[in-house]
Amino acid sequence: MSALGLFCLLMCQNAVADKIELIESYSSDTTYNCQATVSSQGEVFFTNSETKDQREKLSANASFSFLERRLPPAGRDSLAFRSVRDFQSAQMVTTVGGHRTEVKLPENATFIVSDGYREGVRHYSPLVKLSRDSLDLLEIPGDPLVLAALLPPNAVEVEDEWKPSDWVLQMLTGIEAVETSELKCQLSASNSISAKITFSGKIKGQRFGASTEVEVRGTLIFDLRTSHVARTQAIYKISAGIGTVYPGLDIEVTSNLVRNVSEEKGRLTDAIVEDVPLDPSENMKQLTFEAPPWGVTIEHGRGWHLFNSVMEGANQVAIFRLVEHGSLVCQCNFSPLLKAAPGEITPLEQFEADIQKSLGKAFKSVIKSEQLPTENGKQILRVAVEGEHEVKGQKGSALIPMTWIYYIVADRTGQQLSFVFAVESPLVEQLGDRDREIVKNLRFVTPQR
Repeated sequence: MSALGLFCLLMCQNAVADKIELIESYSSDTTYNCQATVSSQGEVFFTNSETKDQREKLSANASFSFLERRLPPAGRDSLAFRSVRDFQSAQMVTTVGGHRTEVKLPENATFIVSDGYREGVRHYSPLVKLSRDSLDLLEIPGDPLVLAALLPPNAVEVEDEWKPSDWVLQMLTGIEAVETSELKCQLSASNSISAKITFSGKIKGQRFGASTEVEVRGTLIFDLRTSHVARTQAIYKISAGIGTVYPGLDIEVTSNLVRNVSEEKGRLTDAIVEDVPLDPSENMKQLTFEAPPWGVTIEHGRGWHLFNSVMEGANQVAIFRLVEHGSLVCQCNFSPLLKAAPGEITPLEQFEADIQKSLGKAFKSVIKSEQLPTENGKQILRVAVEGEHEVKGQKGSALIPMTWIYYIVADRTGQQLSFVFAVESPLVEQLGDRDREIVKNLRFVTPQR
């Protein structure tokens, strides 16, 4: 071989040697110890006004400690990213306008399965139904499951850039309907121990019916010795308008993660992992809402979001909104009623008359009135009516065809609860039987005041 040929061969070998593969295998039985902190600062607003005095300051701090193990994929792309987690702690303290709230993951809800989808990571527990508060808490910005999707599909060398698939940034930000999106990554440094990836992106779209823009940037440290994502920092700048369920936001969120290989497996044994279903049942994915002062617990689908609740004093009510693809389908208001005599319930004729009186001119006719068959001593009255709701605007008013579905539910002791589902008549078919599902899943328990 000539000297020139030998030189070219050596250069090619060195170039190949400089390229590295950054792959975290889903088939590994490795358990990771994850420690994450998330801090948020910004403003929240409830009216579409540019006036700063109508905005409230928001600050939030969250911390998470959990063991994690990857699961086999349930499909391609985002569906390939799945894990099971054993939480030691998860909590968040939020302050809005001086009002402080604290949310902790309940002790019976610390075993969590996390499945990747294009619209984000969806969490559930095979052991217990989660509350909406717990589900929201588990939506960790910079989730390690999503960050693994930033790794390059091929071997790379320092300064190489790549653009992940379009679903990656959507999954990383939780945007439901994407309008524009761009994301790029770069291997910025590497040595014999680790590789450093930097990433940045912008996305615009809809989330819970609100126009949302997110800018994200961050760094990812990949441990070359153990082939796993070891440390990350992700910084989000979020601007969201007022949506169907949630207020508007202008915030910056910083998420830091440390993720080490763990000798301790906790509950993440081979036997447990094998029992995790590829496709969880709808029953597993249902959420639970508790109203201790009223003595009721309700199970509901994930499309229902708590909009507001007043559990004490006058005008007690809980308001839920059913949202699909960012649009409002139905609103459900429910409240406690005066207790009836044991085994009794408000007469159906009186219930119909009360409904007609409360709707006034909006009432047109009764669609159906019935008493539903039940178990466990419950009684349920259901009355569906049609009418019109007047919507007033700057250019006049319009009449919207509406359907209202009313319920009274009573247990054998006479404890009663009322429901009213308000849905635009063209959306009744989309609502389906989900009003009946909520009402039939109502459980009466001992009130706690």
